[in-house]
Amino acid sequence: MKVYLTDGTSFECGGYKALDSGGVVLTADRKRKQVVGYVPADALVYVLPDDVAPGDSLADADDASEDDEDENEGEADDAGDEHEAGDGETDDSGSDDSDRTTVEAGVDPDVAGVTGVADEETEHTHDDLAARIDEIDGRVDGLDGRVDAMTEQLAAVVSAGGVDAEEAEEARDPEDPRNIRGIGEAYATRLRAAGIHTVTALREASDEELAAAADVSARRVTDWKRRAERYAERPASEREAEPESDAATKSETDAASDPETDADDATDDG
Repeated sequence: MKVYLTDGTSFECGGYKALDSGGVVLTADRKRKQVVGYVPADALVYVLPDDVAPGDSLADADDASEDDEDENEGEADDAGDEHEAGDGETDDSGSDDSDRTTVEAGVDPDVAGVTGVADEETEHTHDDLAARIDEIDGRVDGLDGRVDAMTEQLAAVVSAGGVDAEEAEEARDPEDPRNIRGIGEAYATRLRAAGIHTVTALREASDEELAAAADVSARRVTDWKRRAERYAERPASEREAEPESDAATKSETDAASDPETDADDATDDG
């Protein structure tokens, strides 16, 4: 059989099944079991048997098409008789063919003129999704940082003996992870629960361990590791005088989703 399209293209197929929409499902075999493609109604001119040419009369073509359709239906009925119908099955071939078309029918790329899924409609989906995930990660990191900063401030206010924030900062162990800018009481508590009690332990832990322990994104872990390395390179006297405390946490986390965050970090650390 031959399929003729409105753009002048024609190609062979083994069989076909006409749909209510006007389109046809194309098969490689006359029993219509091996689906190879689909042609919509607006692209289809007609489907003719091999012994009927486009120049023949429409009456001849109709007769040949009807004979071929009857033959196809007879073969389909014979195949159906070989199987027992299960409970609840119906003989609605139109519904079965529609389901098969939407679920199973693939498009053979070698058949010219067969309509497939437009690449331009799907090629950008992955990039859009990745960008959206990055945007959400940035917002979550920003909110985490604000909560962390507020927790740190509250802890300083209610600390025993009324010690103010500056005195508490000076009394902090140089190896306390909270000396790393961006790590406040909330994150430090999570890290301690995972066995990470010091800056050294933080530097030695893997990115995956830190991300799982503090429940943060990989980008935030990278920032922590980078700052911890810079902090460790400072002389001990400078660590005590100017620890990388959480004083800048709020401003940094507000810019977590800003592309210029790294440039701001470099300025602060300079």
